[in-house]
Amino acid sequence: MMSKPEESATPDPCVSVVIPTCDRRIDWLREAIASVLKQSLPPLEVLVIDNGTREVARSDLPSGIKLFREQPRIGPSRARNLGASLSTGTHLAFLDDDDWWDENFLFEAFNACRRDSARCVYGRILRSRNGQVYEHHNLTEGEISVDALLWRNPGTGGINLLIEKDLFLAVGGFDEELAISEDRALAIEMLRAGEKIAIAPEAVVFARQHDGFRLSKNIRSKRAFILKYRDLMPRWVFWRRLLKYRWWELLRSGSRTK
Repeated sequence: MMSKPEESATPDPCVSVVIPTCDRRIDWLREAIASVLKQSLPPLEVLVIDNGTREVARSDLPSGIKLFREQPRIGPSRARNLGASLSTGTHLAFLDDDDWWDENFLFEAFNACRRDSARCVYGRILRSRNGQVYEHHNLTEGEISVDALLWRNPGTGGINLLIEKDLFLAVGGFDEELAISEDRALAIEMLRAGEKIAIAPEAVVFARQHDGFRLSKNIRSKRAFILKYRDLMPRWVFWRRLLKYRWWELLRSGSRTK
């Protein structure tokens, strides 16, 4: 372990940044990468995991970016885990191919970890649509608990996370069986392992809001998270939520057949 610096000091760059991409607009991917390369705390490396049906050309990316071509549509969890397994840094950070970081994201996240003696930290997420920025998630201490995460995601995303690689691997990384809510599950597993999670409101990430395909709209995928953590929920809560998702699924199925 490196010695703990003063809060104002910049730690040695040892962060591997993993960006999965899957048939996204190339200008959005470039913007995501550019925000990483402009960090006041430069990353050790940037790994792009391409799992789209249309292959990303190496010439489309800046020099020095590590591009890995994987099987199409393997899912965001597996793509992130593959990137983590290929990384060489002591810490991991993840960014989606349609989002971007403030230039001080890594610096502020690292300082929060050192300040709170934590091995992982979540920054602040802001929404961005058509040039307008809106508040999205700003975590507070009371929201970082297993009970809170079972009900909703208060802002524990993949895009605003900085975590020690050893911890990420120890808790199993992102659950590849979950199409959505895998980021929330990772936070739950860290808490169940007794890890302290730091919060860094100054570490800002911008989540692009657009009308493209989103896994979060898939009701069947939402059920998988409920089934995974059924033993942590009161029985009435589990059945209530399971039946609610089933009811929504039937309504959507009925509307499609009309």
